[in-house]
Amino acid sequence: MWFKQLIYLVADALLVTIALLAAFLLRFGLDMPPSYIQEFVFLLLLAILIKLTVFHIFGFHSQLWQYASLKEGLRLFKGISTASLLLLGALFFAQQTGIPRAVLVIDWFLTLGLVGGGYFFIRVRNELFSSAAAKGVEQKRVLIIGAGEAGSSLVRQMQHHPEKGYRPIAFLDDNPSKKGLMIHGIKVVGSSRAIPSIIADYPADEVIMAIPSAANQERRRIALECKEIGIPCKTVPDIVELVDGKVNLSQIREIDIKELLGRKEVEIDLKNAVDCYRGRTILITGAAGSIGSELCRQAVALEPALVIATDISENGLYHLEEEMFSWLNGNKGIFEIHIMDVRDRRAVDRIFKLYKPEVIFHAAAYKHVPMMERHTLEAMQNNFLGTRVMIDAARRHNAERFVFISTDKAVNPTSIMGLSKQLGEKSIKVAASNASNTKFMAVRFGNVLGSNGSVIPKFKRQISSKEAVTITHPDITRYFMTIHEAVHLVIQATAIGGGGDIFVLNMGEPVKITDLARSMIQLFGFEPEKDIPIVYTGLRPGEKLYEELFAENEVVNNTPHPKIYEVVDDFNKIATTELLNELESIIQEGDDRELINLIHERHFVRA
Repeated sequence: MWFKQLIYLVADALLVTIALLAAFLLRFGLDMPPSYIQEFVFLLLLAILIKLTVFHIFGFHSQLWQYASLKEGLRLFKGISTASLLLLGALFFAQQTGIPRAVLVIDWFLTLGLVGGGYFFIRVRNELFSSAAAKGVEQKRVLIIGAGEAGSSLVRQMQHHPEKGYRPIAFLDDNPSKKGLMIHGIKVVGSSRAIPSIIADYPADEVIMAIPSAANQERRRIALECKEIGIPCKTVPDIVELVDGKVNLSQIREIDIKELLGRKEVEIDLKNAVDCYRGRTILITGAAGSIGSELCRQAVALEPALVIATDISENGLYHLEEEMFSWLNGNKGIFEIHIMDVRDRRAVDRIFKLYKPEVIFHAAAYKHVPMMERHTLEAMQNNFLGTRVMIDAARRHNAERFVFISTDKAVNPTSIMGLSKQLGEKSIKVAASNASNTKFMAVRFGNVLGSNGSVIPKFKRQISSKEAVTITHPDITRYFMTIHEAVHLVIQATAIGGGGDIFVLNMGEPVKITDLARSMIQLFGFEPEKDIPIVYTGLRPGEKLYEELFAENEVVNNTPHPKIYEVVDDFNKIATTELLNELESIIQEGDDRELINLIHERHFVRA
């Protein structure tokens, strides 16, 4: 670095000398009066001292001039002008008034041209070399949607780095006042609502959305419209990922499918929830799963004393520990893992005695509906009895809060898995109705995007392999939410719950799975039915055509958070307790046939 700055200093001294000498020659010609030769030497030494000092102060020697812009050009102008004025002032105080003022004016022009031009030549040379390096690199013709700060920064990056293979050809922007304007030499040619007609006039290989703050519906419209005409569509990161609107070519990415599900991700501010967790020991079951692992990630940010992650999966806990310790930068004192089966009373009691957890997130569960139809006893043992074991331990060890992770499949269940989660909710209600220091509550939500076994990864795998996309029924619908917002709901609901609460998130409108599949096929650049067929396989055992968030006998109440609701039903403590005890007795006996007969006789599961 110092060597480069020394080169700049020597070069600037030489250019200042040339500029001043040229100024004298232009003023006097070759017949310079002898009396001015001494004046020239004095003035040259003074000019080099003053100008190089000012240039250094203005940062001329520490700027990466290959990336110089108008801002740096203005800095050059100010720095050179300041140096010339200081030189004039120094001559005045030194009483060197015999030098013609025209010499100083000419010197200012020449210094500006030589020094300023020299620095900007570095940028020109860099761009010429970049263009030369880009020769032979295939250039994608790109339409940029969004003539704002993000779009401007993106085009500037493309122009500076042609070797990356992007060549912007036009801007699209929905602001009519921008139409016809030029940004970095690229014209705003129309609105994003005229993509097909604009593509006809400006043939493009790719469309990039540089509108980070756009609503998801707008992103969906643009992405699907591009897919319909066979143009790949990408985007820049969300606005919270950008710094002062600056974007980089490496940040261009394919559109995330979660942006195309018809609603914005629910954002829940957890600041008012921190007091509920600060300094507490938090226990998370099912920590190796999708929800459990995200609970671990978010829980460590709530200023707890300790987060304990438990699961029966050794391999899952190993990967979680590796990730968390890397993320925590070696701060291992706040996070621990333990292999634990929630059905094992002695193992559960050991953990509670050792750590005395104050907040419990019970996420451990078997969740695959068709598989649980074939393993009724195992589903009930894990999801129902495991929950009762955890509830009993929390009550006996005086935990502050206990949160049961439930599902919309618990509403009017048609499957063993849904019934097991409904019984878990009933167990929470019974526990909350008994005298206890623990606040018991449940959180109910729908399908989680990207979770293990969810439909999104399955569709991605099928489309990537150019296989048929399989859907059980053409009219099947589901509610969707992201892992991020699901866990935010759990954390917020835990903080506001008073005990006995069943919370539900407002998840918007249900999504038709066929529409989701068609959208994903289009996003991969294929045409549904033509390139990738959609095959309907029939509803699987226990599978619903549509999910419900609330039962008919449940009353929906608002909570302090506008996106979180509480459901209340006619709860009969005595009858519910008798039912739960009867079921527990049969399950503990391990009589699978008797359990199935009882479920069908009592119509616990709808046909």
